[in-house]
Amino acid sequence: MKILPKDFKIGPRTVKTVIAASLAIIIANTLQLEYATAAGIIAILSVGNTKKSTYQSGKNRLLNFLAAMIISVVLFSILGHHVLVFGLFLLIFIPYSAACGMSEGIAPNAVLVTHLLIASQITPQLLLNEFLLNFIAISLAFIVNLKMPNFQEELSEREKRVEHHFRDLFKRLSFIMNKQSEQAHFLHKVEDLEQYISESLALSRTHMDNRFGDGDAGASYDYFAMRATQVEIFHEIAEILLQIEVTVQKDQLIGLNQLFKAIGKSYAKDNDAKALMQQVKETLDIYRTSDLPKTREEFEARARLFQILQLIQTFIQIKRDYVLESET
Repeated sequence: MKILPKDFKIGPRTVKTVIAASLAIIIANTLQLEYATAAGIIAILSVGNTKKSTYQSGKNRLLNFLAAMIISVVLFSILGHHVLVFGLFLLIFIPYSAACGMSEGIAPNAVLVTHLLIASQITPQLLLNEFLLNFIAISLAFIVNLKMPNFQEELSEREKRVEHHFRDLFKRLSFIMNKQSEQAHFLHKVEDLEQYISESLALSRTHMDNRFGDGDAGASYDYFAMRATQVEIFHEIAEILLQIEVTVQKDQLIGLNQLFKAIGKSYAKDNDAKALMQQVKETLDIYRTSDLPKTREEFEARARLFQILQLIQTFIQIKRDYVLESET
């Protein structure tokens, strides 16, 4: 019989939380602070997933603490130390914190205010005690999160895989048009790439938040955000292309296939896409000067081809804007 659940594991964040909470109580006891265990609880609530989230929540909790103390001191001084007055405090404090974007400070600071509630009188020493409990816990939460994993190597590898998959998909586009059995598999591969880029974007955000203040830490996030937009457009291109009958508008399809191959061949992170943008314009000019469609099928195919070319133009422009912005 298994005692622990299947997915039970002790991760780095759990270890850091244990260290921060334990040290917070030890330090609070060493300083002979009242309600020392409250420091441990606040530390548990303060250890975030990233360095940035820990810093941001800690800053908000301290600012929120000042508001909590001011509101509670005024109410308890005027109306007395009664549970109904504490309820009135919450009635004011909770919406105020939410409106200021500091909801993470509601629970820990409400706990600290209960110490004022049960006190016979509010003294400067008591207020200092509550501040130190908060400050010790938040400081330790930030300190234990100073050492965070570096995902840059993994992100660089993910960038290379995305480049490879995009090149492969562009090369396959012309091949799968007359292969009905391959089309569903192709779209599945596009969806897999969308999922992979989404996961990479999340990882790059975590990496950026763990290195906030480092100007280069957001480079991978910007890259995957650009590729996330591109893969959505690519998915739309593929779905429209697969609706076109290969027997219709053959000449235009040949030009489109050449464009796909050119994109697949030159697809790279540092390519400014200037030559590709020119090739798209030339292909559009050829389409505009070609004979008008004679049947409804040809008209629908031509309309879809124009739509695809416009999407490709947008696809390439996104990359070009990214490269130009990276150079500034």
